[in-house]
Amino acid sequence: MNVLEPKVETQAVLKKVYRAFFGPNKYEVKPTDEAVIARGQNYRLPFEGGELAVTTWGESGPNVLLMHGWGGARAQMTGFVEPLLAAGYRVVAYDQPAHGDSDGKMTNILEISPTMDLVMQREGKFDAIIAHSFGTIITSYALVKRNFPPPSKLVYLGSFNRLLDSLPRFQVLANLPDEVIQGLSDMISENFGKDVLDEIVNENLVKQIRIPALMFHDRSDNVTPVEDSRAIANTWNEAQYIETNGLGHRGALQSAEVHEQVVKFLKS
Repeated sequence: MNVLEPKVETQAVLKKVYRAFFGPNKYEVKPTDEAVIARGQNYRLPFEGGELAVTTWGESGPNVLLMHGWGGARAQMTGFVEPLLAAGYRVVAYDQPAHGDSDGKMTNILEISPTMDLVMQREGKFDAIIAHSFGTIITSYALVKRNFPPPSKLVYLGSFNRLLDSLPRFQVLANLPDEVIQGLSDMISENFGKDVLDEIVNENLVKQIRIPALMFHDRSDNVTPVEDSRAIANTWNEAQYIETNGLGHRGALQSAEVHEQVVKFLKS
């Protein structure tokens, strides 16, 4: 037996796991989501990895950007469209690389965050950003590390705190042994540089964001634990923090009560 075979086999497994870790699942678009997107202006925007799917609603008013989370899509944010339009805002949403109708199979925060600039260059500066889950850490990273032009208000829902907390969560979901996760961690360090991704922590980033913010997190969230938002809110002096009950990870995106609170905050 060739002594190299086990190593080659292990590398093949790690590459497959790596692709799965950086390859988001596809969001299942509901007919109600499709109807809202169909009512908007839809176009494709070139980026380094292909084209982004972008939708806008409204002809005038302050711009609001909707940022979905990992494995999500602009479709899941459409519950905010009508309340924002009724309040006089113009709404912009897009599918991040490798998500929804945008191109790509794998992606990461370092690829996604520059696409915010591309959308802004096309649509103009944003008066507010409403972000969900992984979209919150992308937004914080863009504002602090990439000098993305700051909006006047931020709304974070189900915030994600430590980027590489996704590793143990991925391990549980995929039922992977410790040695595979350690190999994946080593591969990430090799490809991105040691500690580059590990140092992306939302609670540290928001300390440098001087923008009024409204945060929501549901106590029954079984995707991103409520402790993530608690840690962020604890260090973010500009944030108002609200905990909900029974909405889970994505329920706030469709909650009329949350929509009402968000619009009231943006108008304040």
